[in-house]
Amino acid sequence: MTDYNDEEPHYLLDSNIVSEIIKPEPDFNVIQKITEHNSDCAICAPVWQELLFGLYRLPEGLNKKYLEKFLKEDAHETFKIKNYTEKAADIHADLRVKLEKLGRPTQKEDSQIAAIALANHMVLVTRNTKHFTAIQEVSALQVENWFETRAQ
Repeated sequence: MTDYNDEEPHYLLDSNIVSEIIKPEPDFNVIQKITEHNSDCAICAPVWQELLFGLYRLPEGLNKKYLEKFLKEDAHETFKIKNYTEKAADIHADLRVKLEKLGRPTQKEDSQIAAIALANHMVLVTRNTKHFTAIQEVSALQVENWFETRAQ
């Protein structure tokens, strides 16, 4: 079993999990899990970029202002942002080679997010579990889908 540092987050949230927070009718289970594990959740720099890219693409208006406030104030203060470090880069390169040898290359962003989760001994939380199946076959990546994990 992996030994986790109590001060470091345990869950790395993908953008589809974070964006659920601001939906008019968010998935109850996702919100409950985020609330339950709030201080134990983080996002990574590539996910932060995806969220900001979505924000910057929006036309000016109330929705954009609301999203900007959420991202730049609430989310930025709530979730630590894990960077793409030298260790993550090494893991990422290794993953890409292993996947290439299997004839199963994956999107660069997905493998980068997975590498950050692996480098930080974190569980990747995403709705898009299929994007990470091949990575799980060649690594110890742990993936959870909080849309499927039903509250007790």
